[in-house]
Amino acid sequence: MARGPEANESARKELWRLANGMCQMCRQELDPGTTGRTPTAQTAHIVALSDRGPRADPALSIDARNAVPNLMLLCPNCHGIVDKNNGEAYSVEELSRLKAEHEIWTAGLRKAGQTWKMSYSSIDYLNVPRVAMLPGGDVVQQAAQRAGLDPTRPFSGQGFAPGIFVGTVRPVFESWRERAVPLDEARLPAVEQGMYVAFSASMRSRNTSSQSPHLSFRLGGRTVIVRYDPKWLTTSTAGSDLVSAETEQVTYAGIGLVVGTSVDMVRVSALFFGKPQTPEGGLMKHLLQGGRETARTLAVSDFETGLPSRGSEFRPPGTPRDPNNDDVAVALHFNELEVYPGQIERETFRQLMRVVPEFRRNLTVAIGTLFILPTPTGPPKPFHIAAALLGGAPKVWSTHSIDGLGTLLANAEVAFALVHGVRRGELDDIHQALLDGSESYLGAVEVNLRRPAHQHFYEVNPRYRLVEADLRLLYSAMEYYGELSDWDHRPHDLLTEWEGEEVFKSVSWEEDKEQSAADIRRAETEVSEWIAMMDRGDAAAE
Repeated sequence: MARGPEANESARKELWRLANGMCQMCRQELDPGTTGRTPTAQTAHIVALSDRGPRADPALSIDARNAVPNLMLLCPNCHGIVDKNNGEAYSVEELSRLKAEHEIWTAGLRKAGQTWKMSYSSIDYLNVPRVAMLPGGDVVQQAAQRAGLDPTRPFSGQGFAPGIFVGTVRPVFESWRERAVPLDEARLPAVEQGMYVAFSASMRSRNTSSQSPHLSFRLGGRTVIVRYDPKWLTTSTAGSDLVSAETEQVTYAGIGLVVGTSVDMVRVSALFFGKPQTPEGGLMKHLLQGGRETARTLAVSDFETGLPSRGSEFRPPGTPRDPNNDDVAVALHFNELEVYPGQIERETFRQLMRVVPEFRRNLTVAIGTLFILPTPTGPPKPFHIAAALLGGAPKVWSTHSIDGLGTLLANAEVAFALVHGVRRGELDDIHQALLDGSESYLGAVEVNLRRPAHQHFYEVNPRYRLVEADLRLLYSAMEYYGELSDWDHRPHDLLTEWEGEEVFKSVSWEEDKEQSAADIRRAETEVSEWIAMMDRGDAAAE
């Protein structure tokens, strides 16, 4: 995005997000770089940066002049018009109104979407500068830097770096946070310019050797055109596949910005697309990565591409009840490096109180970390752990695929909130609420503590109970009597802290009697072992 040295990176990205990558006056698609086929985005000041610039206000601080509320994202043409005749064409009030109207409009478009992700066998097209400007796009930019790729230049001519980059970034799209409207027949009438849409269809390639290459497919009686800039094709193979797709349909999936609609056509500008991973391909890739020892517990269905809520498919044979009404436990994953103390609890409680009806709210919550400890043969592979957690029967509900969870465990420090007592039918709503309300949330897995892998990673003692509108802080006998020397001070501090949240009707302490009994049994065993050891020592001395 063209800019002066005064516009910092975070302001640029926030401005791009609020504008949806479009000119905030004429609403045409913009390019954040300098060599795109679309007009280059420019940052314009509503109140001028300099004391003598258009619409200047010397009394306004420099920080306020460079703040996002005083900035607009414009195409070069609109930028020139706005500043023409020293800014007399548009007043501060008029520009502020146009900016506010555009941001209200784009916020509505984003709200219409849902978090989208896909498991890919290959990424064929990736417009790095545009994707890097989206929420979560920092991961793409960081992957490019690690691979030695210049993200501002086309892939062609950069040697082996593009191949390394694509191999690194491909799994990122399984945990992608961008919101997009699924482009299907049911939603097609509601699609409008400015929306991000997620597409997945068998399509044909057109004009691959001309100035207007694109993909096309039919949907609901209309033609969907997905245009792309060839310089962001990731490999020569991707280009060859697109040439082949001129004569034979190929399935591509990706995200793009709707740049125009009509009664017979929807025009989309692609941000990225690739070939979706097939379940068979996912299983084969896992085997090739050294997963033979876990293969006997896996099936092709464990590598589903669409990442559905698989727990709802399980019905125990011979039981008429609706499994969606079963009480289950769920591990809600968070990026431990992005949360401050108590943040996981607060974000989890907030969404549980929104989703779970108060009249049957009786939930326990534990907080833990997914530690991957070395074994005698070395640290376990993240993909093996993911397979152990998600594979096998009966299926567990999960927002991850095996590839997605394996990538997550390999690249992030994962903390979790383990919630007991939610209904399986509520899991999708809890997941979506956390996606909307938490920047650090990573996804969820239904927990079955009868499985050794789940027991190993998720068996932690509950610390909280949510009962209707009340919060109970759980403690055990061992904590009260022995392990916390400052217990007399701790209750007051914690009660005061949670009462200060003003979320709960009441906050109180509650003994976890089950954990107390376990603590006492453990203490008795330790004392017995100590006495036996002393007796053996005395006998040896005699």
